[in-house]
Amino acid sequence: MKTHRLVSAVVGAALAVGATVALAAPALAQPAPGVNTAASAKAECNTATETAVVPVHVLNRDTAPIDVRVTTAFGDHKVSKIAPGKAYYHRFATGKGSVPAGNATVAAYKWENGKGHYSTAKVSYGAVTCVVKPRLQTTVVDTDKNGAIDSATVKNVGAHPVDARISGPAGSTAQRLAPGKSFTVRDTADRSPVAVFSAYKIVEGKAYYTVETKRP
Repeated sequence: MKTHRLVSAVVGAALAVGATVALAAPALAQPAPGVNTAASAKAECNTATETAVVPVHVLNRDTAPIDVRVTTAFGDHKVSKIAPGKAYYHRFATGKGSVPAGNATVAAYKWENGKGHYSTAKVSYGAVTCVVKPRLQTTVVDTDKNGAIDSATVKNVGAHPVDARISGPAGSTAQRLAPGKSFTVRDTADRSPVAVFSAYKIVEGKAYYTVETKRP
């Protein structure tokens, strides 16, 4: 009888301990619902200005309208009440000829079923360099068709001021040209069969140079 009572006591204690452990196990916390979006960013070039831009795209994949704010190193931008299935899109102008790789922060907010929901995410973009060597538009004129240049013209069709030079007709002549500006040299002696056009610029501490040769 003593042995039976001892075994019963041990089993009862084990069951009691098991019950205590089960009751003490904490319930798993359920994460608060966020905002369902898909976002992307990239760095690309505006060829007209030779500067980098960073377009950011955010698609509302949620079931309610959302507000989106995107923050970058080049400023931030916000759009409200983007409908489900619609997208946010903004091109951030950097004002720089090149940018390193970086991130844009996307914050999204919605109000649904009497509650506000908020999510943030980072989207990355790669580095890009947009400045190119001086872009020139060059022409030579041989009015009398004798193989010698009567005049030569150079125009700066790039995005930055350049120091341009025309060598050959009437020696060597240089001018600083703003974008869209040009100059012409004339050789009244009608003696040069070739014109050499060159241009130089410095943008954000880096030098760029170009040279081309033209004959009548």
